[in-house]
Amino acid sequence: MSFFTQLSELLLTPVQLAIQALFLLSLFESGRLVVQWALRWRGRRGFRTPAAGGFGALGGGYPLARRYADDPALTLDELDVAAMKQLELIRVATRVTPMLGLIATLIPMGPALVALTRNDVAQMSELLRSAFAAVVLALAAACLCFWIASVRRRWCAEELVAVKRRIEARP
Repeated sequence: MSFFTQLSELLLTPVQLAIQALFLLSLFESGRLVVQWALRWRGRRGFRTPAAGGFGALGGGYPLARRYADDPALTLDELDVAAMKQLELIRVATRVTPMLGLIATLIPMGPALVALTRNDVAQMSELLRSAFAAVVLALAAACLCFWIASVRRRWCAEELVAVKRRIEARP
């Protein structure tokens, strides 16, 4: 076996573990999204009708507006950086997970093709099953992460627009 073959096979287990971790992250973030949606729903009146130029009684559903309410000296650029930081992990997961799925698919393909040349259908099918299971799990996680990132990006944009209006309305 060549050096590259051995090296790529060493990567299989860490890649599969990373896919599993990212899938669990996508499930966890889905739960967080539902909780944040509920908090936003409950605090929407305080967000839309600010009391005395502030944001009223905001809960945890509006983290950027809440941050501005706690420290009105923050600039829009600082809040934009906070929004980017808030979205960073889920956006990275959205982009990395499909690549890991491809890696976890391609690594077993070589040995599966070798098993095919030996007429070892049982080994070939086991390797292909592992390869396709990894890509399905990775794509499912990537889909969830993409949806979560899209919703949170819109929410951050809404909050930044609202904060911008408050800043411009100040005397």
